[in-house]
Amino acid sequence: MPVVAAEHISFELSPLAEAVHSWHVLVAPGHHALQLPWVRGCRELPTDLRVALRKWGWVVRDYVPALFEAGAGQLDRGYAEERELVESLPAADVARDLSEAILVNAGNDPDLLAMVTADPAGVLAEILDLLDRYWDSAFAAQWHNLEPQLLDAVGDAGRALPGGVLTLMQELVPAVRLDTRRRLVLLDRPHDHDVDVAERGPLRLTPSFYAWPHVRVTCDRPWAPRLTYPVVPPSPHARRQEPTQLLGGLRALGATPRLEIVRLLGAEPRSTQELAGMLGLSGAAVSRHLRQLLDAGLVRTRREGYYVLYEVVADRLVALGQAIRELG
Repeated sequence: MPVVAAEHISFELSPLAEAVHSWHVLVAPGHHALQLPWVRGCRELPTDLRVALRKWGWVVRDYVPALFEAGAGQLDRGYAEERELVESLPAADVARDLSEAILVNAGNDPDLLAMVTADPAGVLAEILDLLDRYWDSAFAAQWHNLEPQLLDAVGDAGRALPGGVLTLMQELVPAVRLDTRRRLVLLDRPHDHDVDVAERGPLRLTPSFYAWPHVRVTCDRPWAPRLTYPVVPPSPHARRQEPTQLLGGLRALGATPRLEIVRLLGAEPRSTQELAGMLGLSGAAVSRHLRQLLDAGLVRTRREGYYVLYEVVADRLVALGQAIRELG
Protein backbone atom coordinates (compact mmCIF):
# COMPACT_ATOMS: atom_id res chain seq x y z
CA MET A 1 0.00 0.00 0.00
CA PRO A 2 1.27 3.53 -0.72
CA VAL A 3 1.97 5.88 2.17
CA VAL A 4 -0.96 8.12 1.23
CA ALA A 5 -3.64 5.55 0.58
CA ALA A 6 -7.04 7.26 0.41
CA GLU A 7 -6.81 8.20 -3.28
CA HIS A 8 -5.71 4.64 -4.10
CA ILE A 9 -8.86 3.08 -2.63
CA SER A 10 -12.24 2.73 -4.33
CA PHE A 11 -15.35 1.28 -2.68
CA GLU A 12 -17.68 -0.62 -4.99
CA LEU A 13 -20.78 -2.78 -4.75
CA SER A 14 -21.65 -5.56 -7.17
CA PRO A 15 -25.18 -7.01 -7.20
CA LEU A 16 -24.13 -9.53 -9.86
CA ALA A 17 -21.05 -10.71 -7.96
CA GLU A 18 -23.07 -10.86 -4.73
CA ALA A 19 -25.59 -13.11 -6.46
CA VAL A 20 -22.68 -15.30 -7.58
CA HIS A 21 -21.33 -15.47 -4.00
CA SER A 22 -24.78 -16.54 -2.80
CA TRP A 23 -24.74 -19.25 -5.47
CA HIS A 24 -21.41 -20.43 -4.02
CA VAL A 25 -23.17 -20.66 -0.63
CA LEU A 26 -25.83 -22.93 -2.16
CA VAL A 27 -23.14 -25.15 -3.73
CA ALA A 28 -20.95 -25.33 -0.60
CA PRO A 29 -23.21 -24.59 2.39
CA GLY A 30 -21.16 -26.51 4.97
CA HIS A 31 -18.89 -23.58 5.89
CA HIS A 32 -21.53 -20.86 5.60
CA ALA A 33 -23.40 -21.21 8.88
CA LEU A 34 -24.66 -17.62 8.89
CA GLN A 35 -26.24 -18.03 5.45
CA LEU A 36 -28.11 -21.26 6.19
CA PRO A 37 -31.47 -19.40 6.23
CA TRP A 38 -30.78 -18.52 2.59
CA VAL A 39 -29.96 -22.14 1.80
CA ARG A 40 -33.20 -23.29 3.41
CA GLY A 41 -35.22 -20.62 1.65
CA CYS A 42 -33.85 -21.60 -1.74
CA ARG A 43 -35.40 -25.05 -1.36
CA GLU A 44 -38.54 -23.30 -2.62
CA LEU A 45 -36.92 -22.37 -5.94
CA PRO A 46 -38.39 -24.06 -9.03
CA THR A 47 -37.04 -27.59 -9.37
CA ASP A 48 -35.54 -27.00 -12.82
CA LEU A 49 -33.67 -23.95 -11.53
CA ARG A 50 -32.26 -25.86 -8.54
CA VAL A 51 -31.14 -28.66 -10.88
CA ALA A 52 -29.41 -26.13 -13.16
CA LEU A 53 -27.65 -24.41 -10.25
CA ARG A 54 -26.26 -27.78 -9.16
CA LYS A 55 -25.29 -28.77 -12.71
CA TRP A 56 -23.29 -25.56 -13.18
CA GLY A 57 -22.00 -25.57 -9.60
CA TRP A 58 -18.45 -26.15 -10.84
CA VAL A 59 -18.38 -22.45 -11.79
CA VAL A 60 -18.41 -21.30 -8.13
CA ARG A 61 -17.64 -24.31 -5.92
CA ASP A 62 -14.37 -22.89 -4.51
CA TYR A 63 -12.68 -20.41 -6.82
CA VAL A 64 -15.19 -17.73 -7.89
CA PRO A 65 -14.22 -16.40 -11.34
CA ALA A 66 -13.11 -12.77 -11.26
CA LEU A 67 -14.96 -12.08 -14.52
CA PHE A 68 -18.20 -11.73 -12.53
CA GLU A 69 -16.73 -8.61 -10.87
CA ALA A 70 -15.87 -6.97 -14.18
CA GLY A 71 -19.04 -4.89 -14.25
CA ALA A 72 -18.71 -3.51 -10.72
CA GLY A 73 -18.30 0.22 -10.49
CA GLN A 74 -20.42 3.05 -9.15
CA LEU A 75 -22.22 2.27 -5.92
CA ASP A 76 -25.59 2.64 -7.67
CA ARG A 77 -24.88 0.37 -10.65
CA GLY A 78 -27.63 -2.20 -11.16
CA TYR A 79 -27.60 -5.87 -12.07
CA ALA A 80 -28.69 -5.37 -15.70
CA GLU A 81 -25.92 -2.85 -16.42
CA GLU A 82 -23.32 -5.09 -14.79
CA ARG A 83 -24.55 -8.05 -16.78
CA GLU A 84 -24.12 -6.22 -20.08
CA LEU A 85 -20.53 -5.34 -19.18
CA VAL A 86 -19.71 -8.93 -18.22
CA GLU A 87 -21.38 -10.27 -21.38
CA SER A 88 -19.13 -8.03 -23.52
CA LEU A 89 -15.84 -9.32 -22.06
CA PRO A 90 -13.21 -10.58 -24.55
CA ALA A 91 -13.59 -14.30 -25.24
CA ALA A 92 -9.94 -14.95 -24.38
CA ASP A 93 -10.37 -13.47 -20.88
CA VAL A 94 -13.55 -15.49 -20.33
CA ALA A 95 -11.86 -18.71 -21.46
CA ARG A 96 -8.85 -18.14 -19.21
CA ASP A 97 -10.93 -17.40 -16.10
CA LEU A 98 -13.42 -20.23 -16.60
CA SER A 99 -10.53 -22.62 -17.25
CA GLU A 100 -9.08 -21.59 -13.88
CA ALA A 101 -12.43 -22.41 -12.30
CA ILE A 102 -12.42 -25.84 -13.95
CA LEU A 103 -8.87 -26.48 -12.73
CA VAL A 104 -9.70 -25.60 -9.11
CA ASN A 105 -13.37 -26.52 -8.84
CA ALA A 106 -13.73 -29.51 -11.16
CA GLY A 107 -10.38 -31.30 -11.09
CA ASN A 108 -9.43 -30.04 -14.56
CA ASP A 109 -12.33 -31.95 -16.14
CA PRO A 110 -11.35 -32.44 -19.83
CA ASP A 111 -14.94 -32.28 -21.10
CA LEU A 112 -15.58 -28.96 -19.39
CA LEU A 113 -12.24 -27.61 -20.63
CA ALA A 114 -13.09 -28.62 -24.18
CA MET A 115 -16.51 -26.95 -23.92
CA VAL A 116 -15.06 -23.68 -22.60
CA THR A 117 -12.19 -23.65 -25.09
CA ALA A 118 -14.49 -24.25 -28.06
CA ASP A 119 -17.06 -21.57 -27.22
CA PRO A 120 -16.26 -19.38 -24.20
CA ALA A 121 -18.83 -16.74 -25.18
CA GLY A 122 -21.54 -19.39 -25.52
CA VAL A 123 -20.71 -20.92 -22.13
CA LEU A 124 -20.74 -17.48 -20.52
CA ALA A 125 -24.11 -16.75 -22.12
CA GLU A 126 -25.55 -19.93 -20.59
CA ILE A 127 -24.16 -19.02 -17.16
CA LEU A 128 -25.58 -15.49 -17.39
CA ASP A 129 -28.98 -16.82 -18.48
CA LEU A 130 -28.96 -19.08 -15.41
CA LEU A 131 -28.03 -16.11 -13.22
CA ASP A 132 -30.91 -14.13 -14.76
CA ARG A 133 -33.35 -16.85 -13.71
CA TYR A 134 -31.82 -17.01 -10.24
CA TRP A 135 -31.90 -13.22 -9.92
CA ASP A 136 -35.53 -12.94 -11.04
CA SER A 137 -36.73 -15.89 -8.94
CA ALA A 138 -34.95 -15.08 -5.69
CA PHE A 139 -31.99 -12.76 -5.49
CA ALA A 140 -33.48 -9.47 -6.73
CA ALA A 141 -35.66 -9.27 -3.63
CA GLN A 142 -32.71 -10.31 -1.45
CA TRP A 143 -30.49 -7.62 -2.98
CA HIS A 144 -33.18 -5.06 -2.18
CA ASN A 145 -32.71 -5.97 1.50
CA LEU A 146 -28.92 -6.26 1.37
CA GLU A 147 -27.96 -3.15 -0.56
CA PRO A 148 -28.71 -0.64 2.25
CA GLN A 149 -26.71 -2.75 4.70
CA LEU A 150 -23.74 -2.91 2.32
CA LEU A 151 -23.92 0.85 1.78
CA ASP A 152 -23.83 1.26 5.56
CA ALA A 153 -20.70 -0.92 5.61
CA VAL A 154 -19.09 1.32 3.00
CA GLY A 155 -19.97 4.38 5.09
CA ASP A 156 -18.45 2.81 8.20
CA ALA A 157 -15.26 1.98 6.30
CA GLY A 158 -15.11 5.49 4.85
CA ARG A 159 -15.30 7.01 8.33
CA ALA A 160 -12.38 4.80 9.40
CA LEU A 161 -10.28 5.57 6.32
CA PRO A 162 -8.60 8.74 7.71
CA GLY A 163 -6.85 6.40 10.14
CA GLY A 164 -5.24 4.66 7.16
CA VAL A 165 -6.20 1.73 5.00
CA LEU A 166 -4.23 -0.65 7.22
CA THR A 167 -6.62 0.31 10.02
CA LEU A 168 -9.44 -0.99 7.86
CA MET A 169 -7.54 -4.20 7.21
CA GLN A 170 -7.15 -4.91 10.93
CA GLU A 171 -10.80 -5.96 10.93
CA LEU A 172 -9.86 -8.81 8.55
CA VAL A 173 -7.14 -10.37 10.73
CA PRO A 174 -6.48 -13.35 10.85
CA ALA A 175 -7.85 -13.88 7.31
CA VAL A 176 -5.15 -11.40 6.26
CA ARG A 177 -1.81 -10.63 7.87
CA LEU A 178 -0.45 -7.10 8.19
CA ASP A 179 3.15 -5.89 8.00
CA THR A 180 2.68 -2.27 9.00
CA ARG A 181 6.38 -1.42 8.75
CA ARG A 182 6.52 -2.38 5.07
CA ARG A 183 2.84 -1.41 4.46
CA LEU A 184 1.96 -4.90 3.26
CA VAL A 185 -1.37 -6.69 3.35
CA LEU A 186 -0.56 -10.41 3.10
CA LEU A 187 -2.91 -13.21 2.07
CA ASP A 188 -1.99 -16.88 1.83
CA ARG A 189 -2.78 -18.10 -1.68
CA PRO A 190 -1.47 -20.92 -3.93
CA HIS A 191 0.76 -18.55 -5.95
CA ASP A 192 3.40 -16.04 -4.85
CA HIS A 193 2.48 -12.68 -6.29
CA ASP A 194 3.00 -9.04 -5.31
CA VAL A 195 0.63 -6.21 -6.23
CA ASP A 196 1.76 -2.60 -5.95
CA VAL A 197 -1.46 -0.67 -5.36
CA ALA A 198 0.13 2.64 -6.38
CA GLU A 199 0.99 1.08 -9.75
CA ARG A 200 -2.07 -1.15 -10.37
CA GLY A 201 -4.69 0.69 -8.34
CA PRO A 202 -6.99 1.84 -7.23
CA LEU A 203 -7.63 -1.14 -5.00
CA ARG A 204 -11.34 -1.93 -5.15
CA LEU A 205 -12.83 -2.78 -1.77
CA THR A 206 -16.16 -4.60 -2.00
CA PRO A 207 -18.13 -5.53 1.12
CA SER A 208 -20.11 -8.75 0.83
CA PHE A 209 -22.51 -10.70 3.00
CA TYR A 210 -22.34 -13.91 1.01
CA ALA A 211 -18.54 -14.00 0.73
CA TRP A 212 -18.42 -14.57 4.52
CA PRO A 213 -16.28 -16.14 5.94
CA HIS A 214 -13.91 -15.74 2.98
CA VAL A 215 -11.71 -12.81 2.07
CA ARG A 216 -11.49 -13.01 -1.71
CA VAL A 217 -8.69 -11.31 -3.58
CA THR A 218 -8.39 -10.55 -7.29
CA CYS A 219 -4.82 -9.77 -8.26
CA ASP A 220 -4.11 -11.22 -11.73
CA ARG A 221 -4.37 -9.20 -14.94
CA PRO A 222 -6.50 -8.28 -16.82
CA TRP A 223 -8.77 -7.86 -13.81
CA ALA A 224 -8.63 -4.82 -11.56
CA PRO A 225 -7.11 -5.50 -8.12
CA ARG A 226 -9.93 -6.12 -5.67
CA LEU A 227 -10.47 -7.26 -2.11
CA THR A 228 -13.94 -8.63 -1.38
CA TYR A 229 -14.29 -8.63 2.37
CA PRO A 230 -16.97 -10.20 4.56
CA VAL A 231 -19.59 -8.27 6.46
CA VAL A 232 -21.66 -10.21 8.98
CA PRO A 233 -25.15 -10.65 7.53
CA PRO A 234 -27.88 -8.76 9.37
CA SER A 235 -30.62 -10.58 11.22
CA PRO A 236 -33.64 -11.08 8.96
CA HIS A 237 -35.71 -9.68 11.84
CA ALA A 238 -33.89 -6.34 11.80
CA ARG A 239 -35.51 -4.68 8.80
CA ARG A 240 -36.16 -0.96 8.59
CA GLN A 241 -37.15 1.45 5.85
CA GLU A 242 -33.90 3.18 4.89
CA PRO A 243 -33.71 6.42 2.84
CA THR A 244 -31.94 4.42 0.12
CA GLN A 245 -34.88 2.00 0.01
CA LEU A 246 -37.33 4.89 -0.30
CA LEU A 247 -35.28 6.41 -3.10
CA GLY A 248 -35.01 3.06 -4.89
CA GLY A 249 -38.77 2.57 -4.71
CA LEU A 250 -39.51 6.07 -6.00
CA ARG A 251 -37.06 5.63 -8.88
CA ALA A 252 -38.69 2.34 -9.82
CA LEU A 253 -42.13 3.95 -9.91
CA GLY A 254 -40.89 7.05 -11.72
CA ALA A 255 -42.03 6.00 -15.22
CA THR A 256 -45.53 5.68 -16.66
CA PRO A 257 -45.09 2.07 -17.94
CA ARG A 258 -43.91 0.86 -14.52
CA LEU A 259 -46.75 2.61 -12.73
CA GLU A 260 -49.17 0.96 -15.15
CA ILE A 261 -47.52 -2.44 -14.59
CA VAL A 262 -47.96 -2.07 -10.82
CA ARG A 263 -51.61 -1.11 -11.34
CA LEU A 264 -52.24 -4.15 -13.55
CA LEU A 265 -50.42 -6.51 -11.19
CA GLY A 266 -52.38 -5.10 -8.29
CA ALA A 267 -55.49 -6.60 -9.86
CA GLU A 268 -53.98 -10.06 -10.37
CA PRO A 269 -50.64 -11.78 -11.12
CA ARG A 270 -49.71 -11.69 -14.81
CA SER A 271 -46.99 -12.96 -17.15
CA THR A 272 -44.61 -10.85 -19.21
CA GLN A 273 -46.48 -11.78 -22.40
CA GLU A 274 -49.84 -10.80 -20.93
CA LEU A 275 -48.49 -7.44 -19.74
CA ALA A 276 -46.89 -6.78 -23.13
CA GLY A 277 -50.24 -7.29 -24.86
CA MET A 278 -52.12 -5.08 -22.42
CA LEU A 279 -49.55 -2.28 -22.56
CA GLY A 280 -48.78 -2.44 -26.27
CA LEU A 281 -45.07 -2.87 -25.55
CA SER A 282 -42.54 -5.46 -26.66
CA GLY A 283 -41.78 -8.37 -24.34
CA ALA A 284 -38.18 -7.12 -24.01
CA ALA A 285 -39.35 -3.65 -22.95
CA VAL A 286 -41.74 -5.09 -20.35
CA SER A 287 -38.94 -7.35 -19.03
CA ARG A 288 -36.68 -4.32 -18.53
CA HIS A 289 -39.40 -2.50 -16.58
CA LEU A 290 -40.15 -5.61 -14.51
CA ARG A 291 -36.49 -6.02 -13.63
CA GLN A 292 -36.38 -2.49 -12.21
CA LEU A 293 -39.49 -3.22 -10.15
CA LEU A 294 -37.94 -6.52 -9.00
CA ASP A 295 -34.72 -4.76 -8.01
CA ALA A 296 -36.74 -2.33 -5.90
CA GLY A 297 -38.64 -5.18 -4.25
CA LEU A 298 -42.01 -3.89 -5.50
CA VAL A 299 -42.89 -7.06 -7.39
CA ARG A 300 -41.91 -10.71 -7.11
CA THR A 301 -42.24 -13.84 -9.21
CA ARG A 302 -43.89 -17.18 -8.77
CA ARG A 303 -44.19 -20.14 -11.09
CA GLU A 304 -47.55 -21.49 -12.24
CA GLY A 305 -47.06 -24.53 -14.47
CA TYR A 306 -44.91 -23.45 -17.40
CA TYR A 307 -45.43 -19.73 -16.71
CA VAL A 308 -43.59 -17.23 -14.52
CA LEU A 309 -46.10 -14.80 -13.07
CA TYR A 310 -45.36 -11.41 -11.53
CA GLU A 311 -47.27 -10.09 -8.54
CA VAL A 312 -47.15 -6.95 -6.41
CA VAL A 313 -45.41 -7.08 -3.01
CA ALA A 314 -48.19 -5.34 -1.11
CA ASP A 315 -46.21 -4.89 2.13
CA ARG A 316 -43.45 -3.11 0.24
CA LEU A 317 -45.92 -0.68 -1.37
CA VAL A 318 -47.55 -0.01 2.00
CA ALA A 319 -44.13 0.64 3.60
CA LEU A 320 -43.21 2.95 0.73
CA GLY A 321 -46.42 4.94 1.17
CA GLN A 322 -45.84 5.17 4.92
CA ALA A 323 -42.27 6.41 4.39
CA ILE A 324 -43.54 9.11 2.03
CA ARG A 325 -46.16 10.22 4.56
CA GLU A 326 -43.48 10.45 7.25
CA LEU A 327 -41.58 12.97 5.11
CA GLY A 328 -44.35 15.49 5.80
